Amino acid sequence: MKSLKIIVVFIIAVAVFTCCNTTPTRPDNAMDTGRMFIRASLDGDFKTAEMLLLKDTLNMQYFQSYKQFYNKLAADKKENYKNASYEINSYKDINDSSSLINYSNSYMNKPLDIRVQKINNTWLVDFKYTYGGNQPVN
Repeated sequence: MKSLKIIVVFIIAVAVFTCCNTTPTRPDNAMDTGRMFIRASLDGDFKTAEMLLLKDTLNMQYFQSYKQFYNKLAADKKENYKNASYEINSYKDINDSSSLINYSNSYMNKPLDIRVQKINNTWLVDFKYTYGGNQPVN
């Protein structure tokens, strides 16, 4: 009977560990990296978005500003972003280590570009491309 309790506790512990391990798998191509970043940004999942971010000073400053903007939104606006779908309008490989993704979400319906770069064999979002003046301001 005691060994049965140990087995049950072990099975429960394994189940809890595997269901609670929420570290997302890093995408292995530019399109999937862009998609994951877009979805995480819309959802306010900054842990995932930051994992996919090219970490240089300017990118981190823009990302912090974006997080502050998002966190100040009213709850209904955050919910609208979370419920929004997104559409990839175009995808362009610039070269073997840089791609541009143009997308829009169903809430704002405003096309944006993000650049995804391959650095040290890892695809990362260059956030400063989108928020650093490469987009028209409306």
